[in-house]
Amino acid sequence: MVAGARHVSINEIDDDKDSKDRIALRKKMFLDGGGTLGAAAAGDDRLRKIATADEELEGRSLRDLVDRGTLMVGCCLILIVVIAVTIPVALISEDEPYVAPPVPDPPSASPTMARQQVYWDIFDRLHPIAGGPDVLEDPNTAQNKALNWIVFEDGMELGPGKDHLHQRFVLMVIYFISGPWTPVEGRLEWGSPVHECEWEGVTCKDVEELEAELEGKISELMEVGREDGIKIDVPQRIINRLALRQRLVSGEVPAEFSLLYYLQHLDLENNQLVGALPAPLYKLFNLQTLFLEQNQLTNVDAIGEYRYLEHLSISKNAFQGPLPESFKQLKYLKTLYLHTNAFTGQVFDILKDFKELELVDLAFNKFEGSLPIELGEMTNLTSIFLGHNDFHGTIPTEIGRCTNLKEFQIDASHMIGGPIPREFGQLANLEFLKLDTCAFNGTLPPELGDCQKLYFLDVNSNELEGEIPPELGKLGNMKTLGLANNDFVGEIPAELSQMVSLEKAYFQNTDLEGVMPQEICNLRDRGNATVLEELIVPCDVECETPTCCTSCS
Repeated sequence: MVAGARHVSINEIDDDKDSKDRIALRKKMFLDGGGTLGAAAAGDDRLRKIATADEELEGRSLRDLVDRGTLMVGCCLILIVVIAVTIPVALISEDEPYVAPPVPDPPSASPTMARQQVYWDIFDRLHPIAGGPDVLEDPNTAQNKALNWIVFEDGMELGPGKDHLHQRFVLMVIYFISGPWTPVEGRLEWGSPVHECEWEGVTCKDVEELEAELEGKISELMEVGREDGIKIDVPQRIINRLALRQRLVSGEVPAEFSLLYYLQHLDLENNQLVGALPAPLYKLFNLQTLFLEQNQLTNVDAIGEYRYLEHLSISKNAFQGPLPESFKQLKYLKTLYLHTNAFTGQVFDILKDFKELELVDLAFNKFEGSLPIELGEMTNLTSIFLGHNDFHGTIPTEIGRCTNLKEFQIDASHMIGGPIPREFGQLANLEFLKLDTCAFNGTLPPELGDCQKLYFLDVNSNELEGEIPPELGKLGNMKTLGLANNDFVGEIPAELSQMVSLEKAYFQNTDLEGVMPQEICNLRDRGNATVLEELIVPCDVECETPTCCTSCS
């Protein structure tokens, strides 16, 4: 071997030989090809250039070509790096030297991964009260959404052993079923990272306090749960009141409320609830207050299941027909609001034995029948509103036994009439008496003057006659006096000037005459503590306008 000569392997010799063979073949194809192709190629300069280039490659090995290509690529990469570093450095001002960005801290352990470890433990704790594993796993259910919220989104990060895990889960199921709700500014909304007892509309008591109040029923509930066997854990801070009034809760009433079976007060007034109360909801046996006013509910047939219920409001809904028979079981009722529905039938066949009633509002329905004498046995009554129904007959004189009565109203009931009972005068606590637009006749009882607390008296639009009793002057708290559209005769008694609190008085469309007493005109004096702002009389009564009377009719 000649000194300095490069060692050539057998493989390289073979590669070189192959390369030469390929070049020769290409030349043969393009330059020496037979027939028409060869003739055309012979006169084509482009093909000759290809042949010249191939000749230049002849004699060069594959390694020579690769080495030169690699060198060129490497040079290009070095040039790109130099430019990338030089340009930003050149752009930096001398006054603001370049500072390399800080190296970020290494990532912390993923909270999602940490919570994932307790997912199935929480799942096992919740599925018995959530309708089973299938319901809890279904991503389309409120139960599944509440589970994932509890595990991955709740700032409190409850574990499976927390005593209020069940309670918190139930509230969030209710939220996902019927929410989102209208927020209350400045209040802690549901889902806030605090104990659920601090959320808007949620009130709790310590379990010991509620245990004493329910006379041991909490211990019983902890042992047996609901009557259908479902049990939730009873926490130390236990929800006893939910108030979701005007939160725009929509759809059917969520049955999940029934899981809070120790609940005492539930207020869902003025929302967008529809349909019937779900059967499980009647499992709230400890419920004392149920407010469902101003929704679109249609059915409360099993309402009697609430055997301890004291306060019920289902006004302004879409109820029709007679009251459910189960109403008879609500013997502990103290307040009952049924107004503005389409109830029918003889309601007092059910209510006449409710001795605990304090307030009854039946107005704006289609109730029928007469007012029973058993009204006199409802001695706890403070307020009764019966107007705009189809009642007939008279007001029973036994009403005088209701000595706690403060408000009595039966108006726009054209089949109720007869004399106004003198026994109203026995009601020392009476403050509000509205009997307008009925068929009352006879004279206005002078005994009404004994109702010293009476501030509102409206007997407009009846068939009353005779003179206005001067005894009414003893009603020093009277603010509104309505005697218009009757057949009263005579003069307006000067004694009415003793009504020093009078603000509005209506005597128009009667047969009254004479001169308006100056003492009554003096009530219009702006120097008085209370000013008689409106005084309307028949035009047959002589009265200065507008200094005394405001108008005549």
